[in-house]
Amino acid sequence: MTPRVRDYMTIGEVVESLADTYGDLTISKVRYLEDERLISPERTPGGYRKYRPADVQRLELVLRLQKEHFMPLAVIREKLDELDRGKVPSELRPTIAQSEPMALPFEDAETVPVERAQEVLGLPPAFIRELDSFGIVSLVRGPSGDELAGPDVAIAHTCWDLRRFGIEPRHLRMYEAFAEREATFFQQILMPAMRHRTPEARQKLMETLGELTRGSGALKEHMLRRAVGRLFEDAS
Repeated sequence: MTPRVRDYMTIGEVVESLADTYGDLTISKVRYLEDERLISPERTPGGYRKYRPADVQRLELVLRLQKEHFMPLAVIREKLDELDRGKVPSELRPTIAQSEPMALPFEDAETVPVERAQEVLGLPPAFIRELDSFGIVSLVRGPSGDELAGPDVAIAHTCWDLRRFGIEPRHLRMYEAFAEREATFFQQILMPAMRHRTPEARQKLMETLGELTRGSGALKEHMLRRAVGRLFEDAS
């Protein structure tokens, strides 16, 4: 019989995998971070911890914030709470860009009722509905009415932040068109890996998507800076 491939790591394997970067990491420290509610791995019926890729990424983020930014655990917990609500704190953006692989957009994600958007996300329900009217986010029907899908939470936060520059939802429709075209292009690159259903293939797919996204983002930033520079040169 072919042995079953595990899609998770034990706590000992996690410590060993991070040993080169965090030489002082121990099993006791990982357990302590769990006690402090910074990580929450699933457990087997026998009580053993199961660290899936997302758990390891979260642990490494905590360790990076401790090592490179000297953040106390209470502050890290607040920042992680913001991440869980879909908002990326400005202090975490460089760290996340370096260390966190892109999650697959078709993974299951928690939804947020639109009428609770102010309470849960700090965003007015009317703004969420305006984004939906322009196709920037998509609302789904839930038990309590319209709900914002998990992958769209970060999009809504970013759109809200852009309002301080006078950018309204009606100005953002071109970005949705750009994203759809780029997703179709990436699909051609990723399709061979999507045919495999093993945990290893899935992890590789996530890593490749992350690399593509970061590379594409950097290229667009450089090209946009060049284009804006040309506009100012023409105007001078």
